[in-house]
Amino acid sequence: MKRRPLLTALAAAAALAYLVAMTIAGALPQQKQLVKFEARGIMKLAPESIDRVNIQVGSRSATLLREGEGWTVEGGGAIAPELGKRVSLAVQFMNTAAPLRMLDAPELTGSNPREFGLDPPRLRSTLYHGGETTLGAAFGEHNPDDTAQYMNLDGKPEVYLMSRFVGQEWEAVASGLRLVPAQR
Repeated sequence: MKRRPLLTALAAAAALAYLVAMTIAGALPQQKQLVKFEARGIMKLAPESIDRVNIQVGSRSATLLREGEGWTVEGGGAIAPELGKRVSLAVQFMNTAAPLRMLDAPELTGSNPREFGLDPPRLRSTLYHGGETTLGAAFGEHNPDDTAQYMNLDGKPEVYLMSRFVGQEWEAVASGLRLVPAQR
């Protein structure tokens, strides 16, 4: 019977010693099974720092400006909050979604950008920060399995194969801005 209070006191002392050691060390234990998030997208700049976006489909285009938490059309006023969320998500995907594959110059030798739907592209998006172009991307056709989409970055010879959801978000924004022709 006397062992139980002694064991309880020892357990409490061990727990207290652990807390003191963690306080002195200044660190909490880390969960080894949790993976730290790392953005691996094509845009290295934080998505919230993008303050202007230009979207172009064919000859139609719109420029969006970040206004606090929302977006406005340049010269046209605020857009619906739901569409603004889609713009923010599309910008975020450029930072977080990594290419599935990159076709470099040697792999593209003898191919034509039209084969990937990049001449002309289905959609073009240009992202700005502080008046400077941060990233320009042209989205082409979907791959034969219809799971990914070809994309090219302004000034780069490579063609990227991106998860289809990235281009779909940009297309949803273009559609919400009525940039997509009716027959598309």
